[in-house]
Amino acid sequence: MKSDTEMLDEVMVIAYGTTKKESFTGSAEVIKSEKLKERPVANVTKALDGMVAGVQTTSGSGQPGSGSSVVVRGYGSINSSQSPLYVVDGVPYDGNISAINPNDIESFTVLKDASATAIYGSRASNGVIVITTKKGSKGGSAIPKINLDFSASLSQVPQYVDVMNADQLRSAVESYLGKESDAYKALGKSDTDWQKEIYRLAQTYEANLSFNGQLGLGKVGSIPYRLSGGYLSQEGVLKRSKMDRGTMSLNLAPSLLDNHLTINMNAKGMITNSDFANQDAIGAAIHMDPTQAIYDNSDRGNHGYYMWRGLDGNCNTMATQNPVALLNEKNDIADAKRFIGNAQLDYRFHGFEDLRFNLNVGLDFSKSNGTKDTPEGSEQSLHNTTESGSGRHANYDYMRRDQTLESYFNYNHAFGDHHVDAMVGYSWQHFYKAENSLDVKQNDRTAVLAQKNSRTEYYLVSFFGRANYTYSDKYMFTFTLRRDGTSRFQNNKWVLSHL
Repeated sequence: MKSDTEMLDEVMVIAYGTTKKESFTGSAEVIKSEKLKERPVANVTKALDGMVAGVQTTSGSGQPGSGSSVVVRGYGSINSSQSPLYVVDGVPYDGNISAINPNDIESFTVLKDASATAIYGSRASNGVIVITTKKGSKGGSAIPKINLDFSASLSQVPQYVDVMNADQLRSAVESYLGKESDAYKALGKSDTDWQKEIYRLAQTYEANLSFNGQLGLGKVGSIPYRLSGGYLSQEGVLKRSKMDRGTMSLNLAPSLLDNHLTINMNAKGMITNSDFANQDAIGAAIHMDPTQAIYDNSDRGNHGYYMWRGLDGNCNTMATQNPVALLNEKNDIADAKRFIGNAQLDYRFHGFEDLRFNLNVGLDFSKSNGTKDTPEGSEQSLHNTTESGSGRHANYDYMRRDQTLESYFNYNHAFGDHHVDAMVGYSWQHFYKAENSLDVKQNDRTAVLAQKNSRTEYYLVSFFGRANYTYSDKYMFTFTLRRDGTSRFQNNKWVLSHL
């Protein structure tokens, strides 16, 4: 076997800096953008599927925009979250990362073991995924390089659940109970494939445009930049499910003071509009009687949709609901906006280049709102004991603001066979969240069914350090220490983690 020296010299992004792969003592794996191009996906989490050993991904609900759940270090609890900590360009990222455009990602670094993740403290107990986005190329031409790509795809349910059709059900009921039984007389005269009625051939369109270049500043230098925009329109295979997503990304990466001061500024904006289909229709399509028609023309209510009724002619709330009515008579829409940005300054001291100072200031801001409506007299409203046929109107809004300030000193020096890489830093984070929701009856907007107003705020202050020692490029030692203090705890606010 022959060693791959190119792989050993590869520089990888880790917590608070970079390192060579050969001198990294933890367990980590890097996925470059070249690998991502081999499997174009609209969802970031799907890009990890099957690409990293030991990382498990499980598909979400199937709603466009829903991310897959990612488990890095196995299932450690049946109650707490198993999600890893996501860090995007040095800023901790909360929530669904599927809002990030995969076309803007330069690399993933998956930190797996305790040695690699200890520097992030208790939040990294489920592993860490560090995402680095693309930047402007240094030394490039003043004329920007333009990339444009467009893709389209179709999706469908590969196979339906095998259930009886109308003739098979009639034959089975006749064989077991006879034609004179009440069960046989309750069967309809139609032949409805309910699964075919709720699913469709879904279309997806995606376009991405990017500009990569360098702005000249005369004797001062130049500013490498990358500006990109993307648009995704994705239908779900379940009718009425759809997502439209627009993204913008800007990166500026100037180097000043004879390359002693490096500035890296990132700004990413996302706007998502979603239509959520009623997924109760999926189970109903499997259990619904195929001998019944979709519509009932007898003018007995339920807005013309067939509905199971009891002997008294009223809605049978114990029976399976009409799948098509479940889809068409619930409107669930939401709009979400998100901004994540940071400015990172890295200064290498003149005359003492082995020592550098890094300052990172970041903001993650998101805001969303939506409405849910079911009409008065609909079958799903009659099945709900709280509504009792009144219908429901719900509106909600959500706001989250995460602020980050981190700084650290790093000393990197080699003398003879010895190499020392030491880092000590400070982190301050502020988390604020506000949620409001109001559910009222559709036929009486003054009748409140449920209401929620909540505000959550807490701080996280941390001191951390890491020391790497290498002797003769053969023996490597790493020591990591982090002390976290949070306003969530009334007593014993500080927690120590080390390795």
